[in-house]
Amino acid sequence: MPSQSLNILGVVRNGGTALAESLGCIERLRQELAESRVIIATNDNTDDTDRILGDFAAGSNGVDVLTMDGLSATCPDRVDRICHARNEVLGHLFATGPLYPMTLILDLDGPNTALNSQAVLGAMSRRVPHWDAVFGNPQPSYYDLYALRCEGWCDEDVWQRIHSESKPLFFRKRWRQNLLQRLIYDRQYHIPTDAPLIPVKSAFAGLGLYRTSSLDGLRYSSKDDDGSRVCEHVLLHRQMRAGGARLFIDPGLTTLAPSEHLGVAGGAPLPKHLYGESTSIG
Repeated sequence: MPSQSLNILGVVRNGGTALAESLGCIERLRQELAESRVIIATNDNTDDTDRILGDFAAGSNGVDVLTMDGLSATCPDRVDRICHARNEVLGHLFATGPLYPMTLILDLDGPNTALNSQAVLGAMSRRVPHWDAVFGNPQPSYYDLYALRCEGWCDEDVWQRIHSESKPLFFRKRWRQNLLQRLIYDRQYHIPTDAPLIPVKSAFAGLGLYRTSSLDGLRYSSKDDDGSRVCEHVLLHRQMRAGGARLFIDPGLTTLAPSEHLGVAGGAPLPKHLYGESTSIG
């Protein structure tokens, strides 16, 4: 008999076939749960996303679709728009019932077309080490440096760093390629699925499993204290850590890395020191 319960949240725009595949994975996961609910925000779609979401909601209990058409006009920046949609979903979660002890936040446009239900259930059951949130391990290598903050791996906003670099007068294309290689692709490590948890300050890679209580009262933001644009996950996780939360990448929670975000030379093994002092890897 299933015994675990879960809130499942997502945002999507023009999700295409990846959305349908991701929703199929969500439905299979829900069959393994005692109780669950799904909340998805969407806006201004120009493909079949509205129909796909409508069919999913009509055929499943406990599904809320939040349609926010017109958001593209009021939030022309993509990061601001995603941040707003995530806040709408998070607000709806706490404003309405039921509220389950754990919350799974998913990207629905590709990374979770092969979501492994047993991996999610296993992560939910883990007791040691204590965790407040665990994040996905994209295969074949970790692409999401925008959301990642991990000392010794990526402890900066790579895109702010790239935009702040002084451009040379000549050979700019080669300079940019070398810069992307050094700051992004050389840090897109491969993480074995049987590796121990990896402590981080922030991560995502398409999937985050949270203790619901750790999200209560928090909001996403896309601007840092100085007004600089920052990944919304980074600022949410900063708030969590200020309250004592412990965050990890869970290597067993695999997602799919979009090929367009991977460098040709990426995929080197994750350095062993990044697994943390409390874990070990053979």
